[in-house]
Amino acid sequence: MTEKKPEDIMAVPEKDKKTFKMGLILFIVYIVGYFLFTIAGTFNKNILMTRVFGLNVGIVGGMLIIISAIVIAVYYNWYAGQVETGVN
Repeated sequence: MTEKKPEDIMAVPEKDKKTFKMGLILFIVYIVGYFLFTIAGTFNKNILMTRVFGLNVGIVGGMLIIISAIVIAVYYNWYAGQVETGVN
């Protein structure tokens, strides 16, 4: 029986590295957007009280944050599928 080297045991396939990097980038994009929305509401509440489309910006912004999370998740799922099948 051949003994495995530590680098062989800890080897991470290239496709896993690609999907991890993309997931990390998308997570950071989401966190920055959420952070900016939260900071805007914390330090300048008048911004969130402004009316847009008959609703205040707080409601519209909150819905956009939720929708963006769904879009990011769907995109990541598509991307990971492309990487897994070797298309990308």
